[in-house]
Amino acid sequence: MQATKSRSGWAAPRSPEEFRIAFGRDRPGVDPAPVLRSVRGFSEWRGDMGWPMPMPDQTEISCYLEALCARLDEQYATAELAYIQIGAPLLWGAPIAGMIGKVLRHSRCGPKVAAKSMDAQARSAIASLPEEWQRNLIVKLSSEPGRLSEKWSANHVQSVAFSLARWHRASVISGRDIRPTGTAFHAYAMDLKDDGVADRSVADYLSRIVSGFRVAADPDFHSTGCEYVIARHHALGKVAGRSTKTGEQIVGASRIFDLGIDLMDTARVKGPRGLHVARDFRNGLLLSFAAVLPQRARALSHLAMGTTVFLLEKPHVHVVLPGRVLKMREAKKRFAGYDKVLINPVLWSALDDYQRSFRPLFDDGPALFPSMVDMGAAITSAQLGRLVGNLTFKHLGVRVSIHRVRDNAATEASEEIQSGGYLAPALIGNKSAATTMDSYDHAQGMRAAREHGARIAGLRSSPTTLRV
Repeated sequence: MQATKSRSGWAAPRSPEEFRIAFGRDRPGVDPAPVLRSVRGFSEWRGDMGWPMPMPDQTEISCYLEALCARLDEQYATAELAYIQIGAPLLWGAPIAGMIGKVLRHSRCGPKVAAKSMDAQARSAIASLPEEWQRNLIVKLSSEPGRLSEKWSANHVQSVAFSLARWHRASVISGRDIRPTGTAFHAYAMDLKDDGVADRSVADYLSRIVSGFRVAADPDFHSTGCEYVIARHHALGKVAGRSTKTGEQIVGASRIFDLGIDLMDTARVKGPRGLHVARDFRNGLLLSFAAVLPQRARALSHLAMGTTVFLLEKPHVHVVLPGRVLKMREAKKRFAGYDKVLINPVLWSALDDYQRSFRPLFDDGPALFPSMVDMGAAITSAQLGRLVGNLTFKHLGVRVSIHRVRDNAATEASEEIQSGGYLAPALIGNKSAATTMDSYDHAQGMRAAREHGARIAGLRSSPTTLRV
Protein backbone atom coordinates (compact mmCIF):
# COMPACT_ATOMS: atom_id res chain seq x y z
CA MET A 1 0.00 0.00 0.00
CA GLN A 2 1.38 3.43 -0.96
CA ALA A 3 1.42 6.22 1.64
CA THR A 4 -1.06 9.03 1.09
CA LYS A 5 0.80 12.28 0.32
CA SER A 6 -0.37 15.88 0.42
CA ARG A 7 0.87 18.68 -1.82
CA SER A 8 3.23 19.80 0.97
CA GLY A 9 5.03 16.42 0.93
CA TRP A 10 3.58 15.06 4.17
CA ALA A 11 3.02 11.28 4.04
CA ALA A 12 0.66 9.41 6.36
CA PRO A 13 2.25 6.39 8.11
CA ARG A 14 1.02 3.06 6.78
CA SER A 15 1.47 1.03 9.97
CA PRO A 16 2.03 1.45 13.71
CA GLU A 17 5.71 0.65 13.24
CA GLU A 18 6.09 3.30 10.54
CA PHE A 19 4.35 5.73 12.89
CA ARG A 20 6.81 4.91 15.70
CA ILE A 21 9.79 5.62 13.44
CA ALA A 22 8.36 8.90 12.14
CA PHE A 23 7.29 9.94 15.64
CA GLY A 24 10.82 9.33 16.94
CA ARG A 25 12.15 11.75 14.33
CA ASP A 26 9.41 14.34 14.92
CA ARG A 27 9.27 14.20 18.73
CA PRO A 28 12.59 12.76 19.99
CA GLY A 29 12.51 11.82 23.66
CA VAL A 30 8.69 11.47 23.75
CA ASP A 31 7.28 7.99 24.35
CA PRO A 32 5.00 7.04 21.41
CA ALA A 33 3.24 4.25 23.37
CA PRO A 34 0.49 6.37 25.05
CA VAL A 35 -0.06 8.21 21.76
CA LEU A 36 -0.59 4.95 19.89
CA ARG A 37 -2.86 3.67 22.66
CA SER A 38 -5.08 6.75 22.44
CA VAL A 39 -5.09 6.63 18.64
CA ARG A 40 -6.12 2.97 18.78
CA GLY A 41 -8.98 3.86 21.12
CA PHE A 42 -10.19 6.50 18.66
CA SER A 43 -9.99 3.99 15.80
CA GLU A 44 -12.05 1.46 17.74
CA TRP A 45 -14.68 4.10 18.53
CA ARG A 46 -15.06 5.07 14.89
CA GLY A 47 -14.97 1.39 13.76
CA ASP A 48 -12.02 1.74 11.38
CA MET A 49 -8.67 0.22 12.36
CA GLY A 50 -7.01 0.61 8.96
CA TRP A 51 -3.77 2.39 8.12
CA PRO A 52 -3.39 5.07 6.89
CA MET A 53 -6.18 6.38 9.08
CA PRO A 54 -9.03 8.37 7.51
CA MET A 55 -8.85 12.07 8.28
CA PRO A 56 -11.40 13.18 10.95
CA ASP A 57 -13.36 16.42 10.91
CA GLN A 58 -14.18 18.73 13.84
CA THR A 59 -17.63 17.23 14.39
CA GLU A 60 -16.19 13.72 14.72
CA ILE A 61 -13.51 14.86 17.18
CA SER A 62 -16.07 16.76 19.26
CA CYS A 63 -18.38 13.73 19.38
CA TYR A 64 -15.49 11.51 20.44
CA LEU A 65 -14.59 13.88 23.27
CA GLU A 66 -18.22 13.82 24.44
CA ALA A 67 -18.15 10.02 24.39
CA LEU A 68 -14.91 9.99 26.41
CA CYS A 69 -16.35 12.43 28.96
CA ALA A 70 -19.42 10.21 29.39
CA ARG A 71 -17.18 7.20 30.10
CA LEU A 72 -14.24 8.82 31.92
CA ASP A 73 -13.54 11.75 34.20
CA GLU A 74 -13.32 14.96 32.14
CA GLN A 75 -9.64 15.38 33.00
CA TYR A 76 -8.79 11.92 31.69
CA ALA A 77 -10.97 12.43 28.62
CA THR A 78 -9.13 15.58 27.58
CA ALA A 79 -5.79 13.89 28.29
CA GLU A 80 -6.73 11.08 25.88
CA LEU A 81 -7.58 13.57 23.15
CA ALA A 82 -4.39 15.53 23.88
CA TYR A 83 -2.36 12.39 23.10
CA ILE A 84 -4.19 12.09 19.78
CA GLN A 85 -3.33 15.71 19.07
CA ILE A 86 0.37 14.95 19.62
CA GLY A 87 0.23 12.24 16.94
CA ALA A 88 -2.10 14.15 14.60
CA PRO A 89 0.62 16.02 12.61
CA LEU A 90 2.03 12.68 11.45
CA LEU A 91 -1.34 10.92 11.05
CA TRP A 92 -3.31 13.65 9.26
CA GLY A 93 -1.18 16.80 9.00
CA ALA A 94 -0.64 19.93 11.12
CA PRO A 95 -4.02 21.56 10.34
CA ILE A 96 -5.87 18.61 11.91
CA ALA A 97 -3.65 18.87 15.00
CA GLY A 98 -4.63 22.54 15.21
CA MET A 99 -8.32 21.67 14.86
CA ILE A 100 -8.05 19.12 17.70
CA GLY A 101 -6.33 21.80 19.80
CA LYS A 102 -9.26 24.12 19.18
CA VAL A 103 -11.73 21.44 20.34
CA LEU A 104 -9.66 20.90 23.49
CA ARG A 105 -9.53 24.63 24.18
CA HIS A 106 -13.29 24.99 23.87
CA SER A 107 -13.75 22.12 26.32
CA ARG A 108 -11.33 23.54 28.89
CA CYS A 109 -12.13 27.26 28.74
CA GLY A 110 -15.40 29.05 29.25
CA PRO A 111 -16.24 32.56 28.10
CA LYS A 112 -14.69 35.27 30.22
CA VAL A 113 -16.95 37.32 32.42
CA ALA A 114 -17.00 40.79 30.93
CA ALA A 115 -14.45 43.01 32.63
CA LYS A 116 -15.53 46.27 34.21
CA SER A 117 -15.32 49.28 31.92
CA MET A 118 -12.83 51.99 32.83
CA ASP A 119 -15.76 54.17 33.83
CA ALA A 120 -17.01 51.46 36.22
CA GLN A 121 -13.51 50.97 37.61
CA ALA A 122 -13.20 54.71 38.24
CA ARG A 123 -16.55 54.79 40.04
CA SER A 124 -15.47 51.83 42.18
CA ALA A 125 -12.28 53.70 43.17
CA ILE A 126 -14.31 56.81 44.02
CA ALA A 127 -16.56 54.72 46.28
CA SER A 128 -13.61 54.18 48.65
CA LEU A 129 -13.49 57.93 49.44
CA PRO A 130 -15.50 59.76 52.11
CA GLU A 131 -19.08 60.09 50.91
CA GLU A 132 -19.00 63.90 50.88
CA TRP A 133 -16.09 63.83 48.41
CA GLN A 134 -17.50 61.34 45.94
CA ARG A 135 -19.97 63.40 43.93
CA ASN A 136 -17.46 66.09 43.00
CA LEU A 137 -15.13 63.48 41.51
CA ILE A 138 -17.90 61.58 39.75
CA VAL A 139 -18.88 64.68 37.77
CA LYS A 140 -15.34 64.76 36.31
CA LEU A 141 -16.13 61.56 34.36
CA SER A 142 -16.98 62.11 30.69
CA SER A 143 -20.04 59.86 31.09
CA GLU A 144 -21.57 62.50 33.36
CA PRO A 145 -23.33 65.63 32.03
CA GLY A 146 -21.23 68.75 31.68
CA ARG A 147 -18.69 70.50 29.49
CA LEU A 148 -16.28 67.99 27.95
CA SER A 149 -13.38 70.41 28.25
CA GLU A 150 -13.67 70.16 32.05
CA LYS A 151 -13.67 66.35 32.15
CA TRP A 152 -10.88 63.93 33.05
CA SER A 153 -10.28 60.54 31.49
CA ALA A 154 -11.61 57.59 33.47
CA ASN A 155 -8.02 56.38 33.92
CA HIS A 156 -6.99 59.69 35.48
CA VAL A 157 -10.06 59.83 37.72
CA GLN A 158 -9.28 56.32 38.95
CA SER A 159 -5.62 57.22 39.64
CA VAL A 160 -6.61 60.39 41.51
CA ALA A 161 -9.23 58.52 43.55
CA PHE A 162 -6.74 55.81 44.54
CA SER A 163 -4.10 58.37 45.55
CA LEU A 164 -6.61 60.43 47.49
CA ALA A 165 -8.04 57.37 49.27
CA ARG A 166 -4.54 56.22 50.21
CA TRP A 167 -3.76 59.68 51.61
CA HIS A 168 -7.02 59.73 53.57
CA ARG A 169 -6.37 56.31 55.15
CA ALA A 170 -2.78 57.19 56.06
CA SER A 171 -3.86 60.51 57.58
CA VAL A 172 -6.56 58.88 59.72
CA ILE A 173 -4.21 56.13 60.92
CA SER A 174 -1.37 58.55 61.76
CA GLY A 175 -3.65 61.19 63.29
CA ARG A 176 -2.60 63.83 60.73
CA ASP A 177 -4.94 66.48 59.37
CA ILE A 178 -6.63 65.29 56.18
CA ARG A 179 -6.11 68.74 54.64
CA PRO A 180 -2.67 68.57 52.96
CA THR A 181 0.19 70.65 54.34
CA GLY A 182 3.86 70.82 53.48
CA THR A 183 4.86 69.13 56.75
CA ALA A 184 2.31 66.37 56.37
CA PHE A 185 3.31 65.84 52.72
CA HIS A 186 6.97 65.51 53.70
CA ALA A 187 6.13 62.87 56.33
CA TYR A 188 3.88 61.01 53.88
CA ALA A 189 6.56 61.13 51.17
CA MET A 190 9.07 59.58 53.57
CA ASP A 191 6.57 56.79 54.35
CA LEU A 192 6.15 56.11 50.64
CA LYS A 193 9.91 56.00 50.12
CA ASP A 194 10.25 53.57 53.04
CA ASP A 195 7.78 51.37 51.15
CA GLY A 196 10.10 51.39 48.12
CA VAL A 197 8.29 54.05 46.04
CA ALA A 198 10.66 56.02 43.76
CA ASP A 199 10.90 59.82 44.02
CA ARG A 200 9.27 60.37 40.64
CA SER A 201 6.29 58.23 41.68
CA VAL A 202 6.13 60.00 45.05
CA ALA A 203 5.81 63.33 43.21
CA ASP A 204 3.07 61.87 41.00
CA TYR A 205 1.11 60.59 44.02
CA LEU A 206 1.36 63.95 45.79
CA SER A 207 0.30 65.86 42.67
CA ARG A 208 -2.80 63.67 42.33
CA ILE A 209 -3.66 64.22 45.98
CA VAL A 210 -3.53 67.99 45.52
CA SER A 211 -5.61 67.98 42.32
CA GLY A 212 -8.07 65.50 43.83
CA PHE A 213 -8.44 67.49 47.04
CA ARG A 214 -9.18 70.65 45.05
CA VAL A 215 -11.94 68.87 43.13
CA ALA A 216 -13.40 66.77 45.94
CA ALA A 217 -13.08 69.03 49.00
CA ASP A 218 -11.86 72.58 48.41
CA PRO A 219 -11.59 74.21 44.94
CA ASP A 220 -9.63 77.13 46.45
CA PHE A 221 -7.02 74.94 48.10
CA HIS A 222 -3.41 76.06 47.69
CA SER A 223 -0.30 75.25 49.70
CA THR A 224 3.17 76.57 48.92
CA GLY A 225 4.60 73.92 51.25
CA CYS A 226 2.89 71.10 49.32
CA GLU A 227 4.10 72.50 46.00
CA TYR A 228 7.65 72.68 47.36
CA VAL A 229 7.60 69.02 48.47
CA ILE A 230 6.24 67.93 45.07
CA ALA A 231 8.87 69.98 43.20
CA ARG A 232 11.65 68.57 45.38
CA HIS A 233 10.70 64.95 44.64
CA HIS A 234 10.28 65.73 40.94
CA ALA A 235 13.86 67.07 40.96
CA LEU A 236 15.15 64.03 42.86
CA GLY A 237 13.34 61.77 40.40
CA LYS A 238 15.00 63.45 37.43
CA VAL A 239 18.42 62.98 38.99
CA ALA A 240 17.72 59.29 39.72
CA GLY A 241 16.11 58.63 36.33
CA ARG A 242 13.48 55.98 35.69
CA SER A 243 14.27 52.53 37.05
CA THR A 244 12.35 51.06 34.10
CA LYS A 245 14.33 53.05 31.53
CA THR A 246 17.98 52.08 31.66
CA GLY A 247 20.62 52.56 29.03
CA GLU A 248 20.68 48.81 28.45
CA GLN A 249 17.12 49.04 27.15
CA ILE A 250 18.15 51.05 24.10
CA VAL A 251 17.39 48.23 21.69
CA GLY A 252 16.61 49.36 18.16
CA ALA A 253 13.04 48.98 16.91
CA SER A 254 14.35 47.01 13.92
CA ARG A 255 15.95 44.46 16.25
CA ILE A 256 12.66 43.98 18.11
CA PHE A 257 10.87 43.72 14.76
CA ASP A 258 13.36 41.05 13.63
CA LEU A 259 12.88 39.10 16.87
CA GLY A 260 9.14 39.05 16.25
CA ILE A 261 9.63 37.80 12.68
CA ASP A 262 12.02 35.08 13.88
CA LEU A 263 9.44 33.85 16.42
CA MET A 264 6.77 33.75 13.72
CA ASP A 265 9.07 31.94 11.29
CA THR A 266 9.76 29.27 13.92
CA ALA A 267 6.01 28.83 14.42
CA ARG A 268 5.54 28.58 10.64
CA VAL A 269 7.99 25.68 10.48
CA LYS A 270 6.05 23.78 13.15
CA GLY A 271 2.73 24.58 11.51
CA PRO A 272 -0.61 25.32 13.21
CA ARG A 273 -0.64 22.11 15.22
CA GLY A 274 -1.82 23.51 18.56
CA LEU A 275 -2.44 26.46 20.82
CA HIS A 276 1.14 26.76 22.05
CA VAL A 277 2.48 27.18 18.51
CA ALA A 278 -0.31 29.71 17.84
CA ARG A 279 0.78 31.52 21.02
CA ASP A 280 4.37 31.71 19.75
CA PHE A 281 3.15 33.21 16.47
CA ARG A 282 0.95 35.68 18.36
CA ASN A 283 3.89 36.73 20.54
CA GLY A 284 6.09 37.31 17.51
CA LEU A 285 3.36 39.35 15.86
CA LEU A 286 3.01 41.43 19.02
CA LEU A 287 6.72 42.36 19.02
CA SER A 288 6.80 43.18 15.32
CA PHE A 289 3.58 45.18 15.50
CA ALA A 290 4.81 47.11 18.55
CA ALA A 291 8.00 48.04 16.66
CA VAL A 292 6.14 49.20 13.54
CA LEU A 293 3.24 50.81 15.43
CA PRO A 294 4.92 52.36 18.50
CA GLN A 295 1.80 53.03 20.55
CA ARG A 296 1.06 52.50 24.24
CA ALA A 297 -0.08 49.13 25.61
CA ARG A 298 -3.65 50.44 25.99
CA ALA A 299 -3.84 51.08 22.24
CA LEU A 300 -2.17 47.80 21.21
CA SER A 301 -4.57 45.80 23.38
CA HIS A 302 -7.49 47.17 21.30
CA LEU A 303 -6.16 45.97 17.95
CA ALA A 304 -8.61 43.63 16.20
CA MET A 305 -8.82 42.23 12.68
CA GLY A 306 -11.63 43.80 10.70
CA THR A 307 -12.27 46.45 13.36
CA THR A 308 -9.05 48.39 13.89
CA VAL A 309 -6.66 46.44 11.61
CA PHE A 310 -7.42 45.91 7.91
CA LEU A 311 -5.39 44.15 5.22
CA LEU A 312 -5.56 46.21 2.04
CA GLU A 313 -3.77 45.29 -1.17
CA LYS A 314 -0.30 44.02 -0.29
CA PRO A 315 1.79 45.58 1.29
CA HIS A 316 -0.70 48.06 2.83
CA VAL A 317 -1.98 47.56 6.40
CA HIS A 318 -4.63 50.04 7.56
CA VAL A 319 -4.72 50.75 11.31
CA VAL A 320 -7.54 52.78 12.87
CA LEU A 321 -7.64 53.43 16.61
CA PRO A 322 -10.33 55.47 18.37
CA GLY A 323 -9.31 58.43 20.49
CA ARG A 324 -10.62 56.77 23.66
CA VAL A 325 -7.69 54.31 23.68
CA LEU A 326 -5.06 57.00 23.10
CA LYS A 327 -3.46 59.27 25.65
CA MET A 328 -4.79 62.73 24.92
CA ARG A 329 -6.99 65.39 26.45
CA GLU A 330 -10.49 64.10 27.16
CA ALA A 331 -12.04 66.89 25.08
CA LYS A 332 -10.25 65.60 21.96
CA LYS A 333 -10.93 61.86 22.37
CA ARG A 334 -14.29 61.93 20.57
CA PHE A 335 -12.90 63.67 17.51
CA ALA A 336 -9.32 62.44 17.26
CA GLY A 337 -7.75 59.06 16.76
CA TYR A 338 -5.02 57.16 14.96
CA ASP A 339 -5.66 56.49 11.27
CA LYS A 340 -2.60 55.39 9.30
CA VAL A 341 -1.75 53.07 6.41
CA LEU A 342 1.48 51.16 7.05
CA ILE A 343 3.48 49.99 4.03
CA ASN A 344 5.14 46.80 5.19
CA PRO A 345 5.08 43.57 3.11
CA VAL A 346 6.62 41.52 5.93
CA LEU A 347 3.95 42.55 8.41
CA TRP A 348 1.24 42.10 5.77
CA SER A 349 2.32 38.49 5.13
CA ALA A 350 2.48 37.77 8.86
CA LEU A 351 -1.04 39.10 9.42
CA ASP A 352 -2.32 37.10 6.44
CA ASP A 353 -0.82 33.84 7.74
CA TYR A 354 -2.02 34.60 11.26
CA GLN A 355 -5.66 35.22 10.45
CA ARG A 356 -5.88 32.18 8.14
CA SER A 357 -3.96 29.53 10.09
CA PHE A 358 -3.00 30.49 13.65
CA ARG A 359 -5.57 32.95 15.00
CA PRO A 360 -8.52 30.48 14.64
CA LEU A 361 -6.85 28.14 17.16
CA PHE A 362 -7.65 30.60 19.97
CA ASP A 363 -11.33 31.30 19.34
CA ASP A 364 -13.64 32.86 16.76
CA GLY A 365 -13.15 36.41 18.03
CA PRO A 366 -11.42 39.31 16.26
CA ALA A 367 -8.85 40.36 18.91
CA LEU A 368 -5.38 40.53 17.36
CA PHE A 369 -3.76 39.42 20.62
CA PRO A 370 -6.20 36.95 22.21
CA SER A 371 -5.87 35.53 25.71
CA MET A 372 -4.58 31.99 26.23
CA VAL A 373 -6.88 31.53 29.22
CA ASP A 374 -10.12 33.41 28.59
CA MET A 375 -12.13 32.47 25.52
CA GLY A 376 -13.13 35.46 23.42
CA ALA A 377 -11.00 37.91 25.43
CA ALA A 378 -7.98 39.95 24.41
CA ILE A 379 -4.83 40.29 26.47
CA THR A 380 -5.26 43.26 28.79
CA SER A 381 -2.91 46.22 28.49
CA ALA A 382 -1.18 45.28 31.77
CA GLN A 383 -0.70 41.66 30.67
CA LEU A 384 0.48 42.81 27.26
CA GLY A 385 3.12 45.00 28.87
CA ARG A 386 4.41 42.14 31.01
CA LEU A 387 4.48 39.83 27.98
CA VAL A 388 6.64 42.19 25.91
CA GLY A 389 9.03 42.58 28.84
CA ASN A 390 9.24 38.80 29.35
CA LEU A 391 9.81 38.11 25.66
CA THR A 392 12.58 40.69 25.26
CA PHE A 393 14.27 39.52 28.46
CA LYS A 394 14.14 35.87 27.34
CA HIS A 395 15.44 36.43 23.81
CA LEU A 396 17.51 39.61 24.07
CA GLY A 397 18.72 39.38 27.65
CA VAL A 398 17.21 42.74 28.63
CA ARG A 399 13.67 43.61 29.68
CA VAL A 400 12.28 46.23 27.28
CA SER A 401 8.91 47.69 28.19
CA ILE A 402 6.34 48.71 25.58
CA HIS A 403 6.91 52.34 26.50
CA ARG A 404 10.61 51.83 25.96
CA VAL A 405 9.88 50.29 22.55
CA ARG A 406 8.16 53.60 21.73
CA ASP A 407 11.22 55.54 22.86
CA ASN A 408 13.53 53.24 20.88
CA ALA A 409 11.42 53.64 17.74
CA ALA A 410 11.64 57.42 18.08
CA THR A 411 15.40 57.24 18.69
CA GLU A 412 15.97 55.02 15.67
CA ALA A 413 13.74 57.20 13.49
CA SER A 414 15.74 60.24 14.57
CA GLU A 415 18.95 58.57 13.48
CA GLU A 416 17.90 56.75 10.31
CA ILE A 417 15.07 58.73 8.65
CA GLN A 418 15.72 62.02 6.93
CA SER A 419 14.32 64.74 9.25
CA GLY A 420 13.69 61.90 11.70
CA GLY A 421 14.34 64.04 14.74
CA TYR A 422 11.53 66.32 13.64
CA LEU A 423 9.19 63.41 12.79
CA ALA A 424 9.88 61.27 15.88
CA PRO A 425 7.31 63.01 18.16
CA ALA A 426 4.62 62.57 15.49
CA LEU A 427 5.55 58.90 15.06
CA ILE A 428 4.90 57.99 18.70
CA GLY A 429 2.03 60.41 19.22
CA ASN A 430 3.80 63.11 21.24
CA LYS A 431 3.46 66.72 20.14
CA SER A 432 5.62 69.72 20.96
CA ALA A 433 4.05 72.87 22.37
CA ALA A 434 4.83 74.70 19.12
CA THR A 435 2.75 72.31 17.03
CA THR A 436 -0.69 73.82 16.84
CA MET A 437 -2.30 72.88 13.54
CA ASP A 438 -4.17 69.54 13.71
CA SER A 439 -4.05 68.99 9.94
CA TYR A 440 -0.30 69.54 9.99
CA ASP A 441 0.09 67.15 12.92
CA HIS A 442 -1.90 64.50 11.03
CA ALA A 443 0.24 64.88 7.91
CA GLN A 444 3.43 64.57 9.94
CA GLY A 445 2.10 61.46 11.70
CA MET A 446 1.18 59.87 8.37
CA ARG A 447 4.62 60.56 6.97
CA ALA A 448 6.39 59.32 10.10
CA ALA A 449 4.40 56.06 10.25
CA ARG A 450 4.91 55.43 6.51
CA GLU A 451 8.65 56.07 6.51
CA HIS A 452 9.25 54.18 9.77
CA GLY A 453 7.33 51.11 8.56
CA ALA A 454 8.94 51.13 5.13
CA ARG A 455 12.44 51.44 6.59
CA ILE A 456 11.98 48.54 9.01
CA ALA A 457 10.33 46.37 6.35
CA GLY A 458 13.21 47.11 3.99
CA LEU A 459 15.63 45.43 6.38
CA ARG A 460 13.85 42.08 5.89
CA SER A 461 12.74 40.13 2.87
CA SER A 462 9.11 39.00 2.79
CA PRO A 463 8.72 35.54 4.40
CA THR A 464 7.47 32.58 2.47
CA THR A 465 3.71 32.15 2.74
CA LEU A 466 2.76 29.27 5.02
CA ARG A 467 2.16 25.95 3.30
CA VAL A 468 0.72 22.96 5.16
